[in-house]
Amino acid sequence: MNCLNLSHGYRFRTVKSEARLKNEDAQDNKEIGLDIAKFSSLINENYVYVDKTDFVHKILIGPRKNLFLSRPRRFGKTLLIDTIEEAAIGRKELFSGLAIDGLRGDGEWPRSHVLRISMNSFGDDPALLDKNLTGFLHSFAEERRFSVNAENAAFSLREVIRTLRRNYTDIPLITENTEISDGLVANKKEIVVLIDEYDAPIINNINNKTNLKLAKLTLHGFYNSLKSCENMVDRIFVTGITKFSQLSLFSALNNLEDISFNQDYAAVCGFTFDEIYRFYSKNPETCLSIMQDDNRFGPGFTSEKLMARIHEWYDGYSWDGDIRVINPLSFQKLLAKQEFSNFWTQTGGTNLIDQFHINEKIFASLFKGKTRFSGSMPIQDAGKINPVALMLQTGYLSVRSQRIFSNLTKLYLTIPNREVGTTVMEDYVNSRVFPAISGIDDGFTPKRCKEFCQAFCQNDNDKAEKLLQGFLSLIPDKLHLEHEAFYHVILLSIFRATDFTADFDAGAETKNSNCIIDLVVVSPNHGFFVVEIKYSKSLSESVDGPGAALKATVLSTKDDENLNKCVKDAFTQILNKGYLTPYLTGELPVYATAVAVCGRNHVRIRSCPAEELLAKTSEFLDSLESGQPIDVPAQTNPTDSPD
Repeated sequence: MNCLNLSHGYRFRTVKSEARLKNEDAQDNKEIGLDIAKFSSLINENYVYVDKTDFVHKILIGPRKNLFLSRPRRFGKTLLIDTIEEAAIGRKELFSGLAIDGLRGDGEWPRSHVLRISMNSFGDDPALLDKNLTGFLHSFAEERRFSVNAENAAFSLREVIRTLRRNYTDIPLITENTEISDGLVANKKEIVVLIDEYDAPIINNINNKTNLKLAKLTLHGFYNSLKSCENMVDRIFVTGITKFSQLSLFSALNNLEDISFNQDYAAVCGFTFDEIYRFYSKNPETCLSIMQDDNRFGPGFTSEKLMARIHEWYDGYSWDGDIRVINPLSFQKLLAKQEFSNFWTQTGGTNLIDQFHINEKIFASLFKGKTRFSGSMPIQDAGKINPVALMLQTGYLSVRSQRIFSNLTKLYLTIPNREVGTTVMEDYVNSRVFPAISGIDDGFTPKRCKEFCQAFCQNDNDKAEKLLQGFLSLIPDKLHLEHEAFYHVILLSIFRATDFTADFDAGAETKNSNCIIDLVVVSPNHGFFVVEIKYSKSLSESVDGPGAALKATVLSTKDDENLNKCVKDAFTQILNKGYLTPYLTGELPVYATAVAVCGRNHVRIRSCPAEELLAKTSEFLDSLESGQPIDVPAQTNPTDSPD
């Protein structure tokens, strides 16, 4: 399998080092540890573990003792916490052959008591948060053969830490993976405190003011109590989404260093392409073989094209603008399921629109790539969140680059990949655009959507154009986004909105070895429609001032020419990328379809039978250049019911 280095500049590399080849042999029989966040399980049960223990070593012995790391959910923070815990209690046997083993040498490992708290495990009801935290700390003590008498979480925390410190050699070291009989004894007085998802009670109640106030109150007292124990604690490592004020964590722990944008920790979560080749060398080959066997992406689908597609779908996350990583959950699910899908946003993403209150201006800036942000993470009031900051911290945005102006760092942000971009656009269209037009009589309704789908699949392009233009004209000006993906989602959603989904099946397809097709529509009565969508700005529209609405509906000569060019570009891409090839072997007829949108609501739809397009390529494209109509007879079918 050839190697691609897409982590910086996305350049291809085809030479493997001896160390990498040796590691591949060692990884041959490893299983994919999907959703396994226990370090010992990955090591002991023959799963692939991407070695992050050099970061663990740095966290445990580095000069800065109290650290905060922000990363999106389902990005490997819990596994990192678990690995730190095992290293901190000195379970040296688990780390044989890993980076930390070489860094620590042959000497005895330090063994510390570890207090690990997962804030995501105490439920969403903040009224029960203090009770649940207190119960956890009492159980923690009982497992280690001592008792806690305090009746709230803040005082229980203080009592647990003081008891561990005072009796550190008499209290057994225990984790989920050890027992008292293991005989592990601490050799360090100071305790390591690990807090995973410290802000989960806030994030989970972000839109409920009453619950938010209760959560803040409990967390304020709890984290303030941790501050009072700092002299008994060796290390504090905290993970979460963002930095919230009024919780005492960042105000009381003044030396809690935020390493979220620190280049030294840029790859602490997520996989680089180098790590994929080191630790998953055989798994992509198996995935590729399955995809080749069922001809899922057509002929010529090579390892290079597989890795390029992995980059397009799941790569691109960066917190320093240089080192880029792949979403580990999505990558592992791809290998397990052998398909490209929005895995992370289905299982780990936060509801973007409802929770972040994203306005139209922010959305427009996202897709124009103009979003900027300061180089440090602000401490936010949970009631007045900076939506751009939270989108960055939750994984919907990534750092494209950073620049320093007068000692002030500016981060230039971008949507990291196709998986996230598709989700962001679909969230926007489904939560803002369609609700705005669905209430209009005879506007965006299942019946009208069916009319469009029928006209589209019968090659009745004039009717399909008028209906699509009608849909677009209903969208308020402020909700339009000048981006091709916007119209892609609109078109896809129209097919999905019809009540008669048995008649039409539409989806974003990946059945091509060279690129991703915008849309493939399948109608059992009419055939396959391989669709390429092109968008361009209007050259003559005026969106402001008197007569703006009228001007937006008039097709000028310039825009007419622009639509013709978009149609030609769409057909050229369909031909050059071989989009039609995978569909030509079936019994249903196949059509190449170009959908061109110019400005807000100028539309041109053209279809051509695949065989005709392939047979008369030059003549066909010349006719598009001249603006001649494409003669594709409208289809009729006796099974089509009148509306």
